[in-house]
Amino acid sequence: MVVGEEAGNFRGASIRREVPSLDVLADNLLSTVFMNLIGNSVKFGGSGVEIVVRAEERDGEVLVTVEDNGPGVPDDMKEKLFHRFERGGKARGGRGGDGLGLFICRTLIERYGGQIWIDDRVPGRPEEGGAAFRFTLKPANRDRDSGL
Repeated sequence: MVVGEEAGNFRGASIRREVPSLDVLADNLLSTVFMNLIGNSVKFGGSGVEIVVRAEERDGEVLVTVEDNGPGVPDDMKEKLFHRFERGGKARGGRGGDGLGLFICRTLIERYGGQIWIDDRVPGRPEEGGAAFRFTLKPANRDRDSGL
């Protein structure tokens, strides 16, 4: 639900969703996480970027991945990007962000009891480009909590 709604806000972007129906412990601000992550992929990846959003149950958690085939994130910037006002670079067209988007993502995911981090799209092969933003969420009771 949330993933489809947010993906629809980026008309013209190539976004593939591989998200089964999963219920997680979150609130309506979960959409802000997807808006920021997908938005960053579009902004920094350029016009030909391809984005894939995946979710799966793993080890008692829900693992969500938003990955793209853009330029990737250098290792020395991966942790810093989640700090307030830290900027990772300039988007195509010369504009950077305000340094709050990923900080907000981390704050929300931690509030939901999860963790968020950045990997290379192809593990161990940064030269192939692309970033994979991953986060975990707690599975929820289907009767009362938010769905992906």
